[in-house]
Amino acid sequence: MDYIPDNPPGAGGPGPDKALRDAVTIPAYLLMATGALVTLFWLLNLLSAVVGSGSSPMTELPPEFYDNPNLEPYRALFEKILASQSEGPGVVGILYNLLGLGLGGLIAFGGLQMTKFRMYGVALAASIVSMIPCFSCCCCVMGLPVGIWSLVVLSRQEVKAAFR
Repeated sequence: MDYIPDNPPGAGGPGPDKALRDAVTIPAYLLMATGALVTLFWLLNLLSAVVGSGSSPMTELPPEFYDNPNLEPYRALFEKILASQSEGPGVVGILYNLLGLGLGGLIAFGGLQMTKFRMYGVALAASIVSMIPCFSCCCCVMGLPVGIWSLVVLSRQEVKAAFR
């Protein structure tokens, strides 16, 4: 009779037991929820930048600006700013929104991979990115504790060993 090993070479470990799954499930789901909220925020921000916020931008300086001689040196600068705003959304703003959108997707994807015990590096990166306030903006209040909790869970040796 041939010997067939339970765990062939190159395959992952025996898999996580129930205790490890329970320890990882809640932070992973919260990481996915944070990623979804961050993605929604950046999607709305991108749509607002492309379509416009609905209010008409100021096209000229108020009359009080021309009457005040102390503001004369700044008039050319403010007129340049008004002219640049009327040209439409800036490329840098759109790229920043797209970057935030992608990072929100990374956070959600990392949480999903964490529930499946796959791609340890992606789950770790998602936990770290969720804690950065400039990319999780309104979700920083949620992202910081969830990211810390995920990092603590992911740093446990038995959790690391369960990842494939």
